[in-house]
Amino acid sequence: MSDRMIKSWTIEANVEPELAFEYVSDVGKHAEWSPKPFRVEPVPALPLKVGDKFRSFGSAPGDKDHANDVEVTAIDSPRQLILTSIDKGKRYVSTFDVEGTGSGTRIRRTVDAPRPTGLLALLFPVIFVLFIKPEVEKGMRMLQENVSNLSRVEP
Repeated sequence: MSDRMIKSWTIEANVEPELAFEYVSDVGKHAEWSPKPFRVEPVPALPLKVGDKFRSFGSAPGDKDHANDVEVTAIDSPRQLILTSIDKGKRYVSTFDVEGTGSGTRIRRTVDAPRPTGLLALLFPVIFVLFIKPEVEKGMRMLQENVSNLSRVEP
């Protein structure tokens, strides 16, 4: 069994891929589609560049203001953004793939995280289904709504 877990979520929106990518790569706007309080300090200047760093603050079990140091590790505008953070010595990678569909845009968010160990490994499947998955799916629906409201592609 791998020591990593990879999970992906996908949305589609009737908007040009360039606008969708511009929105997703503006990490200062990630709070707009986070189901829980979230902020970034300092908000990096746009356009993002590989090596840009910031600190994100969000909610984690037992820590409502959990901090992560994040670095832009890859950017291929308007197709892909990869953000990498280190939390308690472990690497977490968030990838946003943006793809034109002919009638709009598909955004896939992939999270590559360390597999839990010990007691948490036993509890994690339940925690994931009951807490993490619904929150990420809610955030993706919020992202879909926000991106869809940017500028609609003419049918």
